[in-house]
Amino acid sequence: MGVFDDLIKIDENGNVSYAGWVEWKHIPMGLTHCPICLVLDKCWFNNILKPQLPQHEKCHCIVNNISKPKPNINSYAKCDLKKITDYIFSDKYAWNGKRDLFERLGFTIKDSQYLKEEYESQAVKNYCNSNYKLGKLDMQGQRITIDIKFFKNGRYIVLTSGWMVRPKGEITNNTPLAG
Repeated sequence: MGVFDDLIKIDENGNVSYAGWVEWKHIPMGLTHCPICLVLDKCWFNNILKPQLPQHEKCHCIVNNISKPKPNINSYAKCDLKKITDYIFSDKYAWNGKRDLFERLGFTIKDSQYLKEEYESQAVKNYCNSNYKLGKLDMQGQRITIDIKFFKNGRYIVLTSGWMVRPKGEITNNTPLAG
């Protein structure tokens, strides 16, 4: 095992890539700008887990190498408490089965603050450790999914959550339970 094993990756075709972190940089050229490139500007990704570059034929975006983000130092996860109280445990959205699932796992609305804090804590650590999957990319931004693990009722539970990558190491929760 070498010093560079975590920095350099070789795929099955023999292609070499840098496995560190990068910041997306939109380079303005001309009068029009791609809305997708604009929303990616200043967002941080693991180089191997970033959106396709170039995004389109006339794309001038680049990525700059950055240091690996550090959870709650220069990278943060934000989950609005209402995602738990007014969505997961809401009567209005009971039809989607998410409240029933959380209740069968032993959680109630009284656990909302704990769930919010646990989602934020695990999401930022997983994001900074490159434990995420790219999802849909559009004018709203780059979505990622992150697994959140709970130990409840004597067993481990893994829930896949949906997040949006924001500039400068921030991620925000779109949904506590994706899918």
